[in-house]
Amino acid sequence: MPSGELWPCSAEDITEELLGDSINLIEPQTIHEALKAIVHYFREEHEYSSVSVDEFSCALSKVLQGFGFDVVFDEDPRVHLHIEKTDLRKLATLANACGELSFFQQLRKEVRSILRRSPNIIQCNGLRDCVKQIVGADRWCSRCRRMHRQIVSYLRTCLDQDSHRDCSLLIK
Repeated sequence: MPSGELWPCSAEDITEELLGDSINLIEPQTIHEALKAIVHYFREEHEYSSVSVDEFSCALSKVLQGFGFDVVFDEDPRVHLHIEKTDLRKLATLANACGELSFFQQLRKEVRSILRRSPNIIQCNGLRDCVKQIVGADRWCSRCRRMHRQIVSYLRTCLDQDSHRDCSLLIK
């Protein structure tokens, strides 16, 4: 509290309050792991028995940014988020007959098409299954890891080159 008074509450409650509706954009396991890391940091490394909301929000912001999320807590929570979703598995299926290069061409077209609708966030679903489909693997392997990195890097490059406004990328 501004007066310096302590008010006990859980890290989960504070996180839910800070993130608002955008909490639904982050996997619950990611949030859980972030909170464990923050609590460990304050309790074990700094031996704090309590922290301010500002300290907590700063730590949460840094951890989530480390996971690739663009987190800003001081903005108006009523900002309308325009989220456009795409299914990478469908693109992989369409490109399967023509090969890997066709997939990347289709992906570029899809990103450009989505960006014309001016979203705040582009959510790409099914990356893991997409990778295994392109590589032709039943189980995750080193070829899958390389393809995964290549697709993520390509998506970032497409967004950097083609986006003319602030847009985030969420890859699941």
